[in-house]
Amino acid sequence: MVLETPLLRVSRPVAACSRCRAAKVKCDGKLPACTACEKSNRASECSSTNDQFARGKERSYVATLEARVERLEKKILESRNRRKSSTVLMLDSSEISTPRRTSVDTLKAPKPISKRAARRKEASQIDELVSDFGLLAVNATARDFYGFTTEMSYARLILSAAVKEALPTGLHKALPAKYAAIPLIQHFLNNIFTLVPVFEEAALYASVDAIYQQGDVATPWDRWIVRMVLAIACLSQSEQRGDTHYSDAVGHVNAALENVEDVLHPGYVTSIQALVLFTIYAAMDPHHFDSWTLIGAASRAMIDLGIHQDPSRNVAVSKSKLEVRRRVYWCVYAIDRSTSLVQTRSFSFSDEATHVVFPFHNAATSPRYSSPQAVVFLQNFDSALDLFRIREIQSEWYMDLFQSGREPWPEAYQYIWKQYARMTQWFDDIPQSTLPAFKAGFELELLYSYVYILSPSPRVPHIDEYAQRLIFEHCISYSINLLATLTKPSTTTKPPVTFYDAMRAYMTGRQFVDVLSRNLDVLLNPVPPSPPATST
Repeated sequence: MVLETPLLRVSRPVAACSRCRAAKVKCDGKLPACTACEKSNRASECSSTNDQFARGKERSYVATLEARVERLEKKILESRNRRKSSTVLMLDSSEISTPRRTSVDTLKAPKPISKRAARRKEASQIDELVSDFGLLAVNATARDFYGFTTEMSYARLILSAAVKEALPTGLHKALPAKYAAIPLIQHFLNNIFTLVPVFEEAALYASVDAIYQQGDVATPWDRWIVRMVLAIACLSQSEQRGDTHYSDAVGHVNAALENVEDVLHPGYVTSIQALVLFTIYAAMDPHHFDSWTLIGAASRAMIDLGIHQDPSRNVAVSKSKLEVRRRVYWCVYAIDRSTSLVQTRSFSFSDEATHVVFPFHNAATSPRYSSPQAVVFLQNFDSALDLFRIREIQSEWYMDLFQSGREPWPEAYQYIWKQYARMTQWFDDIPQSTLPAFKAGFELELLYSYVYILSPSPRVPHIDEYAQRLIFEHCISYSINLLATLTKPSTTTKPPVTFYDAMRAYMTGRQFVDVLSRNLDVLLNPVPPSPPATST
């Protein structure tokens, strides 16, 4: 099998130039100036042209090896000279009785070196050695990686890991007319994009115009984003597997996958955006694709580009690029946390390793700070921010209670009530302008989080009777609200029902049966039990 024995070669190692290193972005090491510097019209400032690297640390792989060989040869020559000098000294000391003078008299004593200079020289040699190791490192995720063979590529590697069952080969949906595609695109914007705005709305419409423009002006990214948006919109309206909407969605995905080799490339933000769209579709079609594998690939690609850290203030980054970086990060973050919770798996990255502020804080992208005329053409992303906030709270208590250790806590409920109150406050702070459908979805998220945090965990292996009573009541409320959401027509504005909702329903149902079988008399008692005592 190709996957078992992939033919990989060491990539051309590069060291980032000063601008890319300061911005914490991938530097392709292209000479005479890297791609990032060329795009920002600062090719003359790239470290490859102004020779900011010391000798021995050049970004050219061949030049680095040549410099290394030159240093080693110089050290060998110095070692041979020292050996010859020591041999001559030994001979002269054994021939003191002879009157003949040798050339030892002409040898000069080495100049004494201070301790400070010696330490500085030693530190310089260590830095030089470490830099050589860094330059020779294998960087398999860089955009100039040439290790894949014609049978294997980055896109095929992701598909081979994420595909559960192959799509029907003969099912291919033709591109619908523009008048028929616009309602589907609007359905996507109203129901999915409002919560996961991974790209700018203007970019989507630009791709739509390119697709339907006369002549072949559309890029593979244009074809990918339009097809995936149509597939997600169709699948979100599907009532059951095999109906017309489902078949149309599979046909659009088949058409989108024709461009996968040109879209999924490591080192590009568009590749992460493509993976996020792929993950959203996979969450609604778990029969064919594994969403956990796809969001894991998106998370690693995001960290590889340094998007998990906001650039420092002394780095000049345009507002539009910074906005896209922050959108990508928080969308990946929200999906990764949701996926890990429902599948009880570890996160792809920790909260401590990241520092990115929320997007939508400037007047150009947030309707909250825009004119009334602009609000008509812009999406309101308050619901997305509310989703990001609850994911942060969930990430904290999930890591502390389920992933950080196995030792039970003596004061566990003091921590649980604190997080319980935070989630309650989050729901109370949701703006009144939020659509009722999204408000209902957030209430389901709150009830699910209540049941999750109160259920048995490594920190709380035995739950209190009061917690069991709360789980019992929250599970009943969750099932009532979920049934009300499922009975709404698919054409109305509401978040799509995904595989994650099925997993949440299964989890709450399992907890309901568990507490009911443990303590039926206490749960049915009209007098509720007292809360567990805490130190505060």
